[in-house]
Amino acid sequence: MTRDLQFQARWRAWNALPARDRAIFASVRIAGLDYDEAASRHGCTAQDVEQVIVRVLVALMEAEDDAPP
Repeated sequence: MTRDLQFQARWRAWNALPARDRAIFASVRIAGLDYDEAASRHGCTAQDVEQVIVRVLVALMEAEDDAPP
């Protein structure tokens, strides 16, 4: 799979995620907040943040796996 197809597959998967999941993921992986800080910012628990991070990563990896070669 070319890099362009990988990117497109991940982009579609990213856009299909709930906005809240994208916001929480971005808080941790882009803004660098720890789970407790992200939880406070988004009104949830650190365990919720952890679950979102895993859910988003799995969605992005599966999107790449499911994309045509």
